[in-house]
Formats: sequence, structure tokens, C-alpha cells
Amino acid sequence: MPRLGGAHRRHAARFGHTPPQVREARRWARTVTGLSQEEADVIELVLSELVTNALRHTASGQNGHFTVTIAYLDTDVIRLAVEDAGPRHGAVPSIPRVRPMDPGLENGRGLALVERLSRRWGFLGVQGTPLTVWAAISRSALR
Repeated sequence: MPRLGGAHRRHAARFGHTPPQVREARRWARTVTGLSQEEADVIELVLSELVTNALRHTASGQNGHFTVTIAYLDTDVIRLAVEDAGPRHGAVPSIPRVRPMDPGLENGRGLALVERLSRRWGFLGVQGTPLTVWAAISRSALR
């Protein structure tokens, strides 16, 4: 993954622990990126999945917070990153992974969707500590 220090432009914001913050993060992303409607829709969808996972699976959803960073790595690649607040209290720490999709379940599709819409995705950090889950999205692939 390209280092964030090489980014041409970078935006970051911190959000609270409630579900409406997913919508606020999407709205913020649309505002700071200034992308076309089509590009912004994909960025918002990927960001929504990353943020929802942080709220659902980490302490970010337990009176915590999460930080979103959007970086332009070059003229084509945008990197979305969501840093969580660490493992949920009382839960066994885990790392992000794509699960096989089960059409009978209402959840479990988030990272599969992120994987499908991104050039690459991954995470930074060590199991049991706050993690940053990121996705690199190619703007040219969105057109």
C-alpha cells in the first residue's frame, strides 16, 4: 500500500459512536472530495461499509469514536481509511476479513463489497489494538 505521506491531498475528520454518524461521514466525504455524482456514490458506499464495520465490531460503537481519512495518492487513486477505537470491551479481538457471503443473512457482505469496489483493501495495526481499515479506489475504474 502506498504510504499516506506521499498523498497529494488529505482530509481527516473524527466522528462519534452513534449510527447517524455513518450518514455524517458519507456527507462529509462527498463535500471534501468534490467528485462527480457517480464517483461520490462509490466512495460513499465503500466508506459506509468501513464505518459500519467499525461501529458494529469495535469499541467505536461502544461510546467510542472513529476517524476517517481520505487521501489522494495520485490523480487516479483515492484511499479511504477508517481508524477504530480498538476491540469491543469484553469481546475476543479479531482482524477484518472477508467472509463467504450467505444470501440468507442480512449482514456479512460489507468487506466483500469493499473488496469488489476497491483496487485493494487491507488494515494497519495489530489484533487487540485500534485498527485502520483502508480501501484504495481507482477513479478511472468508476467511470
